[in-house]
Amino acid sequence: MDQTTAKEKSNGFFGTYGMDLMLDDDLSINEFSQTYYKTNALNAFRFAENIYLENESDADWESMYNQVYTANLVTAQVMNSSGGTTAEKQQLMAEARVHRAYAYFILVNLYGKQYSATATTDAGVPIRKGIDFEEQLPRASVQQVYDYISEDLLAALPDLPVTPVVGLTNRPVRAGAYSLLAKTYLFRNDPANALLYADSSLKAYSTLLNFNALQPNPSFPEVLNYPQNFRNPEMLFEKSGPMISPIVYTNTALLSMYDPVADLRFKTYFFNDKAFGQNFGYFSNEWSGRSAAKGISVPETYLIRAEAHARLGHAAEAMQDINTLRANRYKLGTAYMLSAADAAEALSLVKAERRREMAFRGSRWFDIRRYNMFDNDNITVTHALPDGNFSLPPNSNRTVLPIGRKYIAMNPEITQNPR
Repeated sequence: MDQTTAKEKSNGFFGTYGMDLMLDDDLSINEFSQTYYKTNALNAFRFAENIYLENESDADWESMYNQVYTANLVTAQVMNSSGGTTAEKQQLMAEARVHRAYAYFILVNLYGKQYSATATTDAGVPIRKGIDFEEQLPRASVQQVYDYISEDLLAALPDLPVTPVVGLTNRPVRAGAYSLLAKTYLFRNDPANALLYADSSLKAYSTLLNFNALQPNPSFPEVLNYPQNFRNPEMLFEKSGPMISPIVYTNTALLSMYDPVADLRFKTYFFNDKAFGQNFGYFSNEWSGRSAAKGISVPETYLIRAEAHARLGHAAEAMQDINTLRANRYKLGTAYMLSAADAAEALSLVKAERRREMAFRGSRWFDIRRYNMFDNDNITVTHALPDGNFSLPPNSNRTVLPIGRKYIAMNPEITQNPR
């Protein structure tokens, strides 16, 4: 079975989270598209007290903890397994650690509070260290979860290949582990370490795709298309979330952030849905039948390093990273260079570029939470539905997803998030 077929037939470590999209401000829902969303997705869009019924499964929770369990199985048994060289076993051990670290990063940012000065006492998520189904699963603190993530990644680094093989980017490499470490420290508001590890990642691998090489879609000439059987060379550690809905429309505020002529991301990410009388829809053409690629990538690593530079007062260095990315996203011959008078302006420009580049890629919801916590950006998310508007103020309890009630019933030591 080739790699493409294997990916399409099994989520395995390739699948990841998707409910974040219903919480952020990247999409909009109208009377037509609402009918394509499941009840639990609409509950999340309304910031409801409960997202799932009492006995209903949470796909994001289960996907991430299934990966944790499999990673635990590998780390517990691979070194004593028959066959294979010691080096091969050490690499599999390291890969399992990276997958586990990624799963916990997502879990703690969906079901725990944003990392802050109270991280040592804020409830994070259970750290499952074994493979015993009778294991007690009390919630670790946010601090403990972040420490566990960092420990896994640091332990994995020596035994990972340095750079990805295009088409096999669901297998962790050192450049990806460095990038995830950088992201972990950025989310801890530690820009010095974020800069250190982002720089290490980009020194190992820094390939960017020039969007000028993309061709028009035969069916939608206004859309730039990735080639058939495309494997993105920018991906360091690829994941793909579930399709929340087959019909997804884009928030007009997000669309207005792009230059529709010069910025080729506009024609690559979105299309004019004339068939349904809508202005613009989200067009995910990286993977047929999947949402946009998540995971760790070179573009995000540039954005992490740029943000770290800005937070450390290095405005020129931040803009250099942003302009390196924009040079590969803007139509040849158009102006793409940005400049900042000071670090504060640089940080603002980095945030805007991050939103443009990372649209629908699993970033925006987490970014809103940390911008409100670290920078007092005061972002209130308001979702409009035919039956009314639903708003979530900054740092509200409901910026943390409730844990599915079925899991608390099975493990009463898991406490629920206040709503």
